[in-house]
Amino acid sequence: MGTLISSIICIADINIIPALDQILTELAIPEVFVQRAKQTFLLDKRGFLGLRPVTKLDESRALIYRMYVPAMYGESVMRRIIEATDLGMGGRGSIFSQHIEILRGTQPSFDLEKLNKLCEKTDKLSHEEHALITCTVSRGSGDALARAILELGIGVPVVFFGIGAGLRDRLGLMRITIPIEKEIIWFIVPRSDAELVERNLIPRARLDVPGSGFLYRCFVHAPVVNLRIRHGERVHAATMEQVIAALDEVRGSSDWRRFGSRKQEHKSGERKSANTRGLFFIGEEEEIELFRKEAIENGARGATFNPVEMRSYSSSSHEKDMESNSRQLCDIITTPNTEEKIRASTVKNGLFDEGKTCVLKTFNVEMPTIIHRE
Repeated sequence: MGTLISSIICIADINIIPALDQILTELAIPEVFVQRAKQTFLLDKRGFLGLRPVTKLDESRALIYRMYVPAMYGESVMRRIIEATDLGMGGRGSIFSQHIEILRGTQPSFDLEKLNKLCEKTDKLSHEEHALITCTVSRGSGDALARAILELGIGVPVVFFGIGAGLRDRLGLMRITIPIEKEIIWFIVPRSDAELVERNLIPRARLDVPGSGFLYRCFVHAPVVNLRIRHGERVHAATMEQVIAALDEVRGSSDWRRFGSRKQEHKSGERKSANTRGLFFIGEEEEIELFRKEAIENGARGATFNPVEMRSYSSSSHEKDMESNSRQLCDIITTPNTEEKIRASTVKNGLFDEGKTCVLKTFNVEMPTIIHRE
């Protein structure tokens, strides 16, 4: 049956990975799914002979850590990660959590003694004050969208790659018009700005052209968001990102730096779709193929696949090799009715029997209603 727990996702620059691995080992987190990614930013460089500065799009390697922890420890686990990695320093990454339902056969075994010793309990669910916007486009189109996000000054995009399936498979010879390789771009904005940001990005990413991609958002609790949009020679004692972070702390929220005015919030109600669900299934190759088949047969229109690595940090010794296995992540956006059919079908086919390690994470999402160009 589904269980409401905390899903924590940490986007970590490659330079803080050792510190992150160490704190996860101290917390004995039994199951973490790791995915390769990159963070993009604007690099300011001096022009020829020191004249006319040049700004170009640049990137740094990162890893996405996905983990599930008992809800009562979620906030404290994130705080421990932030402190251990100095994640709040600009450019290091972001961390967020979301309220989800999770379905699996074998439940992970948490070291509650360590969690009780190192973390505080809380019975309150965190307020999801940010929106995680996900945009899936054909590979090669991501740079233009990333630059648009950076130029709007709303945060640092995170980019990773995947394979599309479903809709393309049903097009016959027309499938050659839709590339199979996809770029997935994440960025985090204040919840109150999400619709206005989407309205600005949809035409710039050409998402109003059929077959160009799609966009959706879910709401998250994000104690640290990477706002270091520009890199280059430092000319002030504090970076703009440090000033913004300090003002957020003083004011108690990020509402002061709203992208748009409150008057625009009421105009966009007709743009968001209601009753939409996100399904993230993680499993081995055979399990992924069975899940994909059942999902498409039960009404899912398409899916995106990403390679991930499953790690266990429950070993008590740093010298012991961490368990590491290849997995696939299948990402589907669909309706609640289709979700119920998929869940029932996959349970019937034994994907969540005792002893199985695959995981199905489900949560609410919103999608804008896009009027396509002719």
